[in-house]
Amino acid sequence: MPSSRKAREAMMQLLATVGTEVEKTPIVDLGSGWGSLIIRLAIKYPGRQVVGYELSIMPWLVTVLTSKLLGLKNITVYRQDFLTVDLSADAIIVCYLFPAAMEALDVKLAGQKTAIQYLISNNFALPSLQAEKTIRLDDFYRSPVYRYHLVDEGNGG
Repeated sequence: MPSSRKAREAMMQLLATVGTEVEKTPIVDLGSGWGSLIIRLAIKYPGRQVVGYELSIMPWLVTVLTSKLLGLKNITVYRQDFLTVDLSADAIIVCYLFPAAMEALDVKLAGQKTAIQYLISNNFALPSLQAEKTIRLDDFYRSPVYRYHLVDEGNGG
């Protein structure tokens, strides 16, 4: 399910306000889907590396082809399960995952030393952490978009 326009805007807003100390930090989209967010991130931040992980072949292929057609040199999309990759590098994570995937990500992050600065999540919270900032969307469900400052939460840094 792609993020709504309002959710993408809120995620971009939360990303834009993290501060200049992370302005070159790579952005990693876990479950990047059809590329609706990752493509916008690569365009908005041409000086940053933007990485996506998507397991489903058609969304992955559409994102790869779209990024090539747009000539985006700062984007890499892997057809891989993000739960199997090393997430210890300095990065900012964005995601729109279902609750069980958020729980699995929470366990993964708790179980490894990480330099991940921030995690921005559309609609679903990390079970063990408190978000530093939450935006409620102006939609029927007043959907939340969360930002976590992971280094401050004791997850590594």
